Amino acid sequence: MTPSNDFVIVNSHRNLRHIFSIFHLSECVIERITLSHIQGCISRRFHFDELQNNKRIKNQEEESMGKADVNVNIWLSEKKRFANLFNGVIYGGRQVILPEDLVEVNSVSSVSVKNRAGKTKNMKRYRDIIMKWRNQATLVLLANESQDKVHYAMPHKVMLYDGMDYETQIRNNWKNFNDRRKQNKKAGQPLEHLTAGEYLSRFRKKDRLIPIISLVFYYGSEPWDGPVDLYDMFQLEGTKEEKEILGNYLPNYKINLVDAERLEDVEKFSDDLQVILTMLRYRDSKEELTDYINENKKFFQNVDYETSQAMKAFLNMKQIPGEAEHKEEMVDMCKAIQEMYDDGVKDGIQQGKIELLKEQIQRKLKKEKTPTQIAEELEESVEVIEKIIKEMQ
Repeated sequence: MTPSNDFVIVNSHRNLRHIFSIFHLSECVIERITLSHIQGCISRRFHFDELQNNKRIKNQEEESMGKADVNVNIWLSEKKRFANLFNGVIYGGRQVILPEDLVEVNSVSSVSVKNRAGKTKNMKRYRDIIMKWRNQATLVLLANESQDKVHYAMPHKVMLYDGMDYETQIRNNWKNFNDRRKQNKKAGQPLEHLTAGEYLSRFRKKDRLIPIISLVFYYGSEPWDGPVDLYDMFQLEGTKEEKEILGNYLPNYKINLVDAERLEDVEKFSDDLQVILTMLRYRDSKEELTDYINENKKFFQNVDYETSQAMKAFLNMKQIPGEAEHKEEMVDMCKAIQEMYDDGVKDGIQQGKIELLKEQIQRKLKKEKTPTQIAEELEESVEVIEKIIKEMQ
């Protein structure tokens, strides 16, 4: 029987009986039709709308992500550097995770949810960086989220990202199982028996998930004062004893925070990652930063483009001389940082001149002088005087 036009998309964990009732099918067809068949029929109807929606979501997330974060993510996504970061955090600097054992994976995770009206929406999230680490003994997904500002809901954000990635794994496992089942049936091979619980879960008893380790790489100048686990976000009232009782039954979720500027044991990291992380300690002091740059002049005089762009984000630099024309060349960051300070001095002098000019204009306005008269007396253009007067109002 053909289903009505008011299709309902079901998510990956709905009861099969409900699915069959939508399509007016009895449970006896369970051996002849799989859930993936049903979802395949439904998905074709909504494929175009989903593509349009995905494009809109991706554009919105890219707009919300600062360009600084993008540059930092490009820098950290280099496999040797990425392995270095995780080795420092997890293994205290021991070179356990090797670059050649890392494989980039799709950073998009999605899940279907129903709203109160019964309509299903496809939620998508985009990881900053995620890689699969596989060696002879270990298979883990390693993910990183970069932050230049404190995120006061970070435990929830990481929990959501991890949960959606696990959901994607469950969905893919089930799809792969059904694909193999179809092939076996076509080849006349015996079909694996599934229990009702396995059908309901869309997850077999023997299935296993790839664990995910997520880092939060925070490189803001202010100390992280946000929550580091879900408990920090809860509002628990009552006596200490009551809170402890409830706490025993509340699930927690902690984040693995890397507060880059305030790392105490930066020696755990190696190569250019250690040099840059150490640099962050001195970025608020011109003298200390200049001394550190000069002490490591051999490194800073010859950095690659990606590192220069990451430094630009870390030091909040407006621009690096010649960065647009010389992307394939090495960059002299000693010179760039000196020019940054020189420009800052010039800006300070210019700002001082403007403040002095404002005071002079203010005094002359009190004497009821016109903009033309003020311009003539201060030897400035009328346009400049009128602009400053407008800013002062």
